[in-house]
Amino acid sequence: MNETTVLEFPRQYLPAAVRFDEWSAIEPYYRELSDRGVASLAQFERWLMDWSEVDAAFDEESTAREVAMTCATDDPERERRHLHFVENVRPKREPWRFALRKKLAELADKFRPPPKRYEVLVRGARNAVEIYRDENIPLKVADEKLVLRYQKLTGGLTVRYRDQELTIPQAARFLEEPDRAVREQVWRLVSERYLQDAGEFDSVYLQMAAVRHKIALNAGCRDFRAYMFKALERFDYTPTHCKAFHDAIEKVLVPAAVRLAEDRRRRLKLDSLRPWDTAVDPDGRAPLRPFENIDRLVSGSTRIFSQVNPELGRIFETMQSRGALDLDSRKGKAPGGYQATFQERRAPFIFMNAVGTERDVETLLHEGGHAFHTWACRSDPLLTYRNYPMEFAEVASMGMECLSLPFLGEFYGDDAGRARRRFFREIVNFLPYMATVDAMQHFVYTNIGELEQADGSWRIRDGQERVEMWKDEWQRLTRRFLPFVDRAGLERDERHIWHRKLHFFEAPFYYVEYGIAQLGALQVWKNAGCPGSKPLDRDRYDHAVALYRNGLALGGARPLPELFEAAGLRFDFTEATLRPLIDAVMAEIESP
Repeated sequence: MNETTVLEFPRQYLPAAVRFDEWSAIEPYYRELSDRGVASLAQFERWLMDWSEVDAAFDEESTAREVAMTCATDDPERERRHLHFVENVRPKREPWRFALRKKLAELADKFRPPPKRYEVLVRGARNAVEIYRDENIPLKVADEKLVLRYQKLTGGLTVRYRDQELTIPQAARFLEEPDRAVREQVWRLVSERYLQDAGEFDSVYLQMAAVRHKIALNAGCRDFRAYMFKALERFDYTPTHCKAFHDAIEKVLVPAAVRLAEDRRRRLKLDSLRPWDTAVDPDGRAPLRPFENIDRLVSGSTRIFSQVNPELGRIFETMQSRGALDLDSRKGKAPGGYQATFQERRAPFIFMNAVGTERDVETLLHEGGHAFHTWACRSDPLLTYRNYPMEFAEVASMGMECLSLPFLGEFYGDDAGRARRRFFREIVNFLPYMATVDAMQHFVYTNIGELEQADGSWRIRDGQERVEMWKDEWQRLTRRFLPFVDRAGLERDERHIWHRKLHFFEAPFYYVEYGIAQLGALQVWKNAGCPGSKPLDRDRYDHAVALYRNGLALGGARPLPELFEAAGLRFDFTEATLRPLIDAVMAEIESP
């Protein structure tokens, strides 16, 4: 533990000096919790808080090692420490967590704790008990090791351009250059670099799919999709709802995206839009470069957060002072961006790969929303409620992007309107892409085929044929939802470009949450008076911010529809909600 942990949230059950770095030091506390007699409701609640404290200390150690590894995937010592925890510590907790969840369900039946406070906790425990199997512990370790292989593959990717070695995020800057020849050259360099390792990416994913399918079968589920809907606690919607969402996106968003693409093609004076034409300014203006260094990114974001709400600005300043930001892109760093929570100190950490683009500003505002969510519910003593459903977690992040729109002048000055319109265009383009990614995973995990065991591991019997079938489906989905980009002659890239989407590898089935949450975030924006090109009505805006923060403060203590309701939103992703929101977005894009 560090000093901040001691001062803010001192341990009540664990000795202050105990470190959770080896299982031998950890096991006695899980054993005591399992063996402890509980004779009253008060003792039940004390037991829950002690269990939360132990899990928080465990998760903090795990998170610290994973964060350290993603910050430097080329550091063998960080990799060793992370792998040690993944292989030798984390699996040993699983049987104890199962026993404690089972005990929780039994004690809840006995003492009947207040449902308003405990129904979500008990529901989650019963669900986890239902799908738990001892035999899945080594399979989950195998899956995590495959994730690490993927991270090392992508973290080491670079291209050489103009006598410089560039990370993939650094190379992406050139896709915004007005010179089309530059854009095409860099796009092809990046594509070829990924294609060099296409066989390895296929191999990793095939192994993942086999392991994940076996996990599902062991848990009594017909496939990994059914398993993940339970594991992700999707109690409030089903695969059928997701398919209906895909269909609504095809009906509402694809025509809107085609309309924007045709406008882009016309303004760029092109015969067709190619993949390297989608990020450049359509009027041929130089790309916006909102900041020249990380200090400027941080200071500008601090001022934006402070204008959204002064307390949010102070929280972000606290994060900065505590070293809770790792924002620059460098070789060896894992790709992407995330917000991690150090559960014992109850503090957020933001990781990203900033290189000076508009996307970097959006990413930091997005991850800042996650950080404020973590901060809003950090006082709850129950760890389960300091976590939250991903569908609402992304409302926190995407909602912050929307609430920041009136203040983008901090980075863009007179070009703030240009940045806002680009922001909304990206939403229109994102939702069809989200549907593509989500639908692909539904297809993959319901079309696995037969498994066989070889050399002590599981594999798909007709693996190569199966992966080619998945690629066929990816092409079909791409043409269904993203028909506005001309990929003629780029079919090989088209079949493999999903290798770049880390969610397939690192977070299976975690993607539709972004789509559901985007509708929530746009409702936050509408509640605030659709600020952007319209003058800011500060009273209406502040009321919307207060509602938004009211939802965040609940953490995961209430069911998902109630979290939306607390923030003044509808939990609905049908066409009835989708169409008016997209109409408002298109009006904003097409405003003078």
